[in-house]
Amino acid sequence: MLEVFNTLRQGGIMMFVNLGVSLAAVAIVAMRVWTLWLRYRLSPPLFANAVVAAIEQGNYAHAIQTCSQSGDHPLSNIAKDVLIKADKSDKEIERAYEASSAREIPRFTRFTSFLPQAGNLGTLIGLLGTIHGLIEAFGGAQAEDAATRQAVLAKGITVAFYNTFFGLSIAVFCAITFLVVNGRQALLLESFENALNRIKGQVLERNKSLRTAGR
Repeated sequence: MLEVFNTLRQGGIMMFVNLGVSLAAVAIVAMRVWTLWLRYRLSPPLFANAVVAAIEQGNYAHAIQTCSQSGDHPLSNIAKDVLIKADKSDKEIERAYEASSAREIPRFTRFTSFLPQAGNLGTLIGLLGTIHGLIEAFGGAQAEDAATRQAVLAKGITVAFYNTFFGLSIAVFCAITFLVVNGRQALLLESFENALNRIKGQVLERNKSLRTAGR
């Protein structure tokens, strides 16, 4: 730990600023991993199968209960809102679906878009540290003593290289983790959409059949 602190100290103040950026990026990745791989482990196809089976039997109470048993999951929350409006018109069902999706999906994807921004910020802060180090290095050229010039030059270049390395490391970390997290998120959203389309389609189809039979 002391060695890490000494490295940061040698890189100057911008290294500590970028340390904050890197910790924020790690925290975001940890939250997204928890959300996408651990917290929401519901199987969308199996969930849709259970809900659709209940709808086919006309047992909306059981379908809603199945959604409630899934906890605070975006998929179950949207499906539940659709089922609550199952006895309404098709337009009201569609509006319930859209309103619920607009509320739940952003909550599900929250913070993922911050990763590229954190990578860009780390790069820019590293660049500031690099320029600061180069200013120190060239500023030492005015010293009369050759040994002093050499020491100032070495220190300035060290500051520049440390900041460049740390800034680019943060950018690479953010880029790789964003690809993994965003890929997982996209797959889950696709499976959510497929499941919800099945549930909503079954509700609309059943309502259509009931209206046709009532004529």
